[in-house]
Amino acid sequence: MRPSVRVYFLLLSVFFLAGFNGYADTFKRATSKDPNTFKSGISFVWLSEFDSQGLMFSNRYSHYLGERAALGLNVSLLSASRYDEGKQIYSIKNTFYMGGLEASFDLIQKETISLRLGAGAAARHRSEINSDAEEGTVDGSVAHIKTSDVGFNGFLENDFNFLRSGVAGARIEYFSYSSGTPVFAIGMHVGFKF
Repeated sequence: MRPSVRVYFLLLSVFFLAGFNGYADTFKRATSKDPNTFKSGISFVWLSEFDSQGLMFSNRYSHYLGERAALGLNVSLLSASRYDEGKQIYSIKNTFYMGGLEASFDLIQKETISLRLGAGAAARHRSEINSDAEEGTVDGSVAHIKTSDVGFNGFLENDFNFLRSGVAGARIEYFSYSSGTPVFAIGMHVGFKF
């Protein structure tokens, strides 16, 4: 007795469904890592051109495109100054509104820690008040600079995972722009994955 077409169709369907179920399990395991991360941080900054120091507050969002590569967006506010002991005044005050797009790659990726290297395009709007005799005006009045710059940034960052979806870590980064002072920052951040 020869099996009917229905039996062949049933066996073929079971074979495909079993294969699809295995693929679905693999896909679920590959995507179970939360692909989005939001972090808020604070960094100590040095502005090399005027020897100013200050703080930078930042918010960062990143999305993994695969197992190790990610794209991100960051928005920051930087405030720095230089105090002149001789004149007993702040000779330079800087305020930067900064933002950028960045790409990163995880060099080390474990269950509780990751180390990532990244770079990206950056832009800023800077507002500087300078009362230094060399950078200010000749009569001693204050020069107020308001302008925008574009450039790039590079960073090295680590993340420690805690609780179910918490992230905390440190970041070292360097910003270079078409004009104005470059920025070097060392900071810490905390956030969550979703």
